[in-house]
Amino acid sequence: MRISTILTAICLSLAAPGSAYSWDPANFSADGMKWQPAPSGHVVGKDNGPGAGLHHSGEDCGICHRPGGSAASMAWTASGTIYADRAARVPLPDAEVMLQDYQGGVISMTTNGAGNFWTAAPIASHPYTVASTHGGPPFVPLYKLDEEGNLLEPADPADPRTWKYKTWVKKGDSVVPMVTIASAGGSPTTPRMSCNMHHGATSHRSGGMWAGRDNVLARYPKAHLSYRSHVFPILREKCAPCHIPGVTRTPVGAKSDLDSPSTVVDYSGGLDLMSYAGYAGVAVPKSGLLDVVTPYGPERSILFEKAMSGEGHAGGAIWQTPGDPEYRAIYQWVAEGARNN
Repeated sequence: MRISTILTAICLSLAAPGSAYSWDPANFSADGMKWQPAPSGHVVGKDNGPGAGLHHSGEDCGICHRPGGSAASMAWTASGTIYADRAARVPLPDAEVMLQDYQGGVISMTTNGAGNFWTAAPIASHPYTVASTHGGPPFVPLYKLDEEGNLLEPADPADPRTWKYKTWVKKGDSVVPMVTIASAGGSPTTPRMSCNMHHGATSHRSGGMWAGRDNVLARYPKAHLSYRSHVFPILREKCAPCHIPGVTRTPVGAKSDLDSPSTVVDYSGGLDLMSYAGYAGVAVPKSGLLDVVTPYGPERSILFEKAMSGEGHAGGAIWQTPGDPEYRAIYQWVAEGARNN
């Protein structure tokens, strides 16, 4: 009974809801944009900035490319480096970075040979921006309301903290969404407009910005696969953005974040692939890896059905063919008994 219930719940929770969602300024929050599909119909790379930009991969572009900086003549509204994996080991050329702002405008940039991207394209201001200290209190509304709660004075559109956007990174058919709704600047006087502040080779708090399908490990054995040495690293790299313990709490950045729990985001669908057996009796109980693999018939495992075809999986297809080294490694581990070894 429990297994049947779990599998039914997982099938339903992994159903891709993206097609039912479209951009809406009234729903412009981390939770509201959770299933928002990547923008389409625009010219790829239409907002690329000028210059070669092959220097300082992974470093904070905003140190120089900001008003008052040493490269103030080329002050970027968005910039950074894209990598082939979350560990930020190898820069990724020819990836697309898409930003969609509060007004629905799409900014598209492509990475060069150093994995760098940058633009001076304007990002729309969010009239209901709330200032915070690294996403935490004190929370200071930058707008003014009248006694009835109507907008009396919007946040200053010249303040880079109000330039809010959602980001997607795309390489081929691999698309990785950013969980939060970010802003371009750090303060009204010293905007530091670089994604590398939090997603670079020298700052890994959130992992590098990444896309692509590079293998996590250089090689995998043909037999005697280990959960800890081979399988878990793959799941951590490919599945951790969504299938993690608990929920993700994103920074407070707008009025909607104060009015509702829109900073609480859960992409997991009740499945934690960082857990071998799952867990119950806690604040956010979730199924684990054992609930989506079938040792007596690996080809019938929900994990493979969802991650191979992409059908019914909001994260799309993770592997393209059964011959993919990572697919074969996990498949072999399941066929060998899916042991916690």
